[in-house]
Amino acid sequence: MRIGFIGLGLMGTPLAINILKGGFELTVWNRTAAKTEPLLAAGAVRAESIGQLARWSDVVITMLTDAAASESVICGENGVLDNARPGLIVIDMGSIAPEMSRSIAERAKERSVRMLDAPVTGNPKVAEAGKLGVMIGGEKEAVDHVRPLLEKVSAVIVHAGPSGAGSTLKLVNNLIMGVAIEAVAEALVLARKAGIDPDCVRQITSVGGARTGAMETRGSRMVAHDFSPHFSTDNMHKDLSTALRLADAVGAVAPAASAALEVLRAARAQGKGSLDSAVVYTVIEQLCGLSPRG
Repeated sequence: MRIGFIGLGLMGTPLAINILKGGFELTVWNRTAAKTEPLLAAGAVRAESIGQLARWSDVVITMLTDAAASESVICGENGVLDNARPGLIVIDMGSIAPEMSRSIAERAKERSVRMLDAPVTGNPKVAEAGKLGVMIGGEKEAVDHVRPLLEKVSAVIVHAGPSGAGSTLKLVNNLIMGVAIEAVAEALVLARKAGIDPDCVRQITSVGGARTGAMETRGSRMVAHDFSPHFSTDNMHKDLSTALRLADAVGAVAPAASAALEVLRAARAQGKGSLDSAVVYTVIEQLCGLSPRG
């Protein structure tokens, strides 16, 4: 398979590098051309345009910021579909709304292109290790065809159902993460207010039923006020907002997610949208009258 990759950000770059390490022929394109340099050094070829990349590829992977970017790159003028050969498979690994995934898949089908929505779970370090979780919506035959490729970047692959199911499962997954990050922030601030070193919370929750990935990946960073972006506040806000719209559409309730969204909204109002979503810790600090402590 000849692979094309579009979107070389924090997650896209390690994904693309692992595809190269897996022995696949790789062509890359990025709006900021300088971001292709690490891939070129590792053996990839740079396309001069999205169209050229699509024409050279059997499978095109996109890892973009939001639904608007995915739609523009895949469906826009001189985008992937305008230049696709029949039989091309497009794998959109960004986190977008399920209805947009289904819409893109329908337009791809009109061009005899198969589209898979395949968002991931994990941070850049997990991506570097090739241990991401991939959740997929789309035709089983297409999933089976690209599974050897996806196995080079992931530890777990879940085919959730038809088009849009992968994007839906990602919203469910990120609802859990968003609420967990909020809970960790509240617990650490509560410990401080009660006179307990927050690191004691981190230590004791490393075992037992309160153990959570949110504490393990963000607890110590919250206490140290290290909010360098892994998964930004803006992205978490986007995903929880979309998850709550989904809940409304299907008649589900999500009160904890609603509360977590409000704290994310407060962080964004304070100009912290580009920082890691763990920055909600500072909002809880302020609400409790605590000053920042490194």
